[in-house]
Amino acid sequence: MELLGSLGEVRWTMSAEEAVELARTPSYELIVSDIQLPGLSGIDLVRMVKAARPELATLILSAAASFDSAVAALRAGADDYMAKPVDPMALVAKARELMALTRERRAQDRQVILAVGAHPDDVEIGVGGILLRHVAEGHEVTILTLSGGEQGGQAAERADESARAAELIGARLIHADLVDTSVSDGGETIGTIKRVIDEIHPSTVYTHTARDVHQDHRNCHSATLVAARGIPRIYCYQAPSTTVEFHPTRFVAIDGFLERKLEAIAAFGSQTAVRAYLDPELMCATARYWARFTQARYVEPLEVVRESDVTSGAAAAAATTEVMAGGG
Repeated sequence: MELLGSLGEVRWTMSAEEAVELARTPSYELIVSDIQLPGLSGIDLVRMVKAARPELATLILSAAASFDSAVAALRAGADDYMAKPVDPMALVAKARELMALTRERRAQDRQVILAVGAHPDDVEIGVGGILLRHVAEGHEVTILTLSGGEQGGQAAERADESARAAELIGARLIHADLVDTSVSDGGETIGTIKRVIDEIHPSTVYTHTARDVHQDHRNCHSATLVAARGIPRIYCYQAPSTTVEFHPTRFVAIDGFLERKLEAIAAFGSQTAVRAYLDPELMCATARYWARFTQARYVEPLEVVRESDVTSGAAAAAATTEVMAGGG
C-alpha cells in the first residue's frame, strides 16, 4: 500500500476511532480500511464517516473474499470493496477513481455559508458546532461580526479573540465596525450585511432570533432578513439573552464537534473569565437538552425562517490530494 503515497499525503491510523476523528478534516479525499480493525470494525468506520462526511469516498479491503463481506461493506455506505491480495497498481487506480468521486461530490454539494452576529462570540455560541460541521463537509464558511463588542471589553482584544476562534472553526472572519449596543435595524446595518452577501453569494444564512432581550440581537435579525431576502435558507440561532419564546423546529446534531466548539469559545478569554453563560458545563448541558428532540447526543437548535432546496451556485472547491489509510 506504499504506492498510495504517489497520490499525495497519506495518513496512517491505528484504529477506526482515530480515523473517524481525522476524517472530519475536509482535506482528506479517501479512506482505505480493512474490515478487521482493533476496536470498531471497518464496517463501523464506514458508517460513522458517512454520517459525518457523506461525500468522502471509502474503500474497504479484506482478506474475506466472500460475497457477504462485500455486501456488508456496500450496505454500510462503502463506495467500493477489494478482496486481498490486492494488485498494487489496481489499488492505485481504484484510489484515483474514488478520490475523483469525492471531488465531484464536493463540487455538487458545496455550499457557501454566512453566519451573522452582532458581537464577538455570538455566532460561535449559537452555531459554532454547526459551522464546524459545515467546514467538515467541505463548505465555505464566513462569519460576519457587526461590532467590536467594546461595551464588554477592549475592542482590539476581542478582535484578536474573534480571529483566533474563526481560525479554530476554519471560517473566514469579516469584522465590521458598527457601534456596540447601537446596532440598528436600518440602512447602515442592512448595507453592511448586504455587501457581504453580494460578495460571497451564500446559500445559507444564520442570524440571531428576534426573540431576544438584547436590542443589537433583535436589530441584527431584522436587518439580516432584509439583506438576505433572496437567500434560499435562513435560520435563527439561540444566544444567552434569548427568551423562553425561542421556538426552534430544526435540530442539528453536533456530535463530534462539541469539543472543538468549546475550544473556539475558549479563544474568547476576556469573556470566559467573566461570563457565567460561557461555562463549558453549561454549554454542554444546553446542547444535551436540545438533543431530547433527536437521536443525537448534542444538538444546536434553529428557528426556520426559510428553507428551500435551491442548489448553491458557489464555485467548486479546489482539488486536494490527501488519502487516509487504516488497517492492515
